[in-house]
Amino acid sequence: MIPSALLLTLALGAPTLDVRVSAQPGTTFSALAPSTVTVNVGGRDHVRPLRGVPDPSTPDAYTRLLPARLTLPAGTRGPATVRLRLFLCDKARGLCTVQEQTRRVLLTPGRALVVAFNAAPQGWQP
Repeated sequence: MIPSALLLTLALGAPTLDVRVSAQPGTTFSALAPSTVTVNVGGRDHVRPLRGVPDPSTPDAYTRLLPARLTLPAGTRGPATVRLRLFLCDKARGLCTVQEQTRRVLLTPGRALVVAFNAAPQGWQP
């Protein structure tokens, strides 16, 4: 059964983006400096903070980020830029950094699109 909110979104022609972030083992994400996803379409930014699963050993960190669903205004279409900003740490090395990734996508009204990112900083070996 399809949820009524999703049916309404599809009927109005609003595109949705499902953003998913995977990471190497031993990588955590800061809960204090929130990671975000930004969708720029038609010169307008749509920003959403990413939430995660709390790390029981470090209260200021997430062990992983939860998928985020962004519903854009009805009728939004065309090329868009999805920008991810991650505040992540390598637990074994005690090294934290900011990583940014960008994807270009094509939005279609009423269509859901999955955008996957991998938080794998270059040179890190967990």
